[in-house]
Amino acid sequence: MQGSPDAPVGQGAPWSRTLAIGCFMVPLGFFSGGMIAVFVSKVIAYATRAPSCDGVPTCNWLEYMLVGAAIGALSLPALVVRTLRSPKRPEQ
Repeated sequence: MQGSPDAPVGQGAPWSRTLAIGCFMVPLGFFSGGMIAVFVSKVIAYATRAPSCDGVPTCNWLEYMLVGAAIGALSLPALVVRTLRSPKRPEQ
């Protein structure tokens, strides 16, 4: 019986598929985290009225980009792998 609480819970996605999708998410997380961090640096520079540099969003954009890229490269694949490996709920 599928609606009962004793119904078997399905396993998550196979490890090979999960690993492949997780590896695909690393560069996506790297670039998206870096772009978000540069936007944050621009907002902070505006709020603190920091001096501007010609040709770049903020003078210290590289530090923000590297930290944001590292966070994104670790967090996005971790979230995707956790979601894929979570047991599937039985359909009701």
